[in-house]
Amino acid sequence: MSRLLALTRRELESHFFAPVPWILTFFFLLLTWYFFQLDVSGFYVAVNYGTVFVALDFILLFLVPLLTMNSVAEERSRNTLETLLTAPVRDWQVIVSKWLGTFAFYVMMLLPTLLYWAVLDYIGREIGKPDTGPILCAYLGALFLGGLYIAIGIFTSSLTENALMSAFLAFFLLISLLSVSVLPFVRDSGPEWLQRGAEYLSQHQHFGEFLKGRVDLHDVVYFVSMTAFFLFLAVRSLESRKWR
Repeated sequence: MSRLLALTRRELESHFFAPVPWILTFFFLLLTWYFFQLDVSGFYVAVNYGTVFVALDFILLFLVPLLTMNSVAEERSRNTLETLLTAPVRDWQVIVSKWLGTFAFYVMMLLPTLLYWAVLDYIGREIGKPDTGPILCAYLGALFLGGLYIAIGIFTSSLTENALMSAFLAFFLLISLLSVSVLPFVRDSGPEWLQRGAEYLSQHQHFGEFLKGRVDLHDVVYFVSMTAFFLFLAVRSLESRKWR
């Protein structure tokens, strides 16, 4: 456990002392503030600033691949990965620590958005106070969604030494999961089992349930199992170096 914590701290520090994560944080907050402004300007229902969370799914499509692209790929290109793996640590500890460190940084990116809640709650508007339950559900969904996206990004980063290629692969996988249920040959002419399977794989469907203020075990299991699956693939990708 101490080794895992040390590796996690190392990964988190790598985000704090690199410019790219802070640039991404700036754009993340800028975009979420923009969508919050749309809510409070009267174009949308502002009680739960739901537009921010609806847009979050698409914002993370672009930001998370860039946030995770260097997690393993950079270590491969600098030949520091082999040094790390020759230390008394397991492959799974390396991958899990990278996920934990990046996820912790993502949580820090989300924290300033609580200001939007404070704006609605304490400054006040005629529309009334924000609903605590749906907002908490939306934040819980945002944590699950970010955790899954980060796991996918770490997996693609473990496949290559090229950080940009890692980001592209992660973006492609995320888009595939998002759009699999609306592909014409699946939606219109696919058998029922294929349509149901594609709908289950789409993270947008499960995240949408959290935005409705519902926490269903079915959706929690989806995010936990999919996150674990991609972390498992990342571990196997690291282990594959032994087969070469």
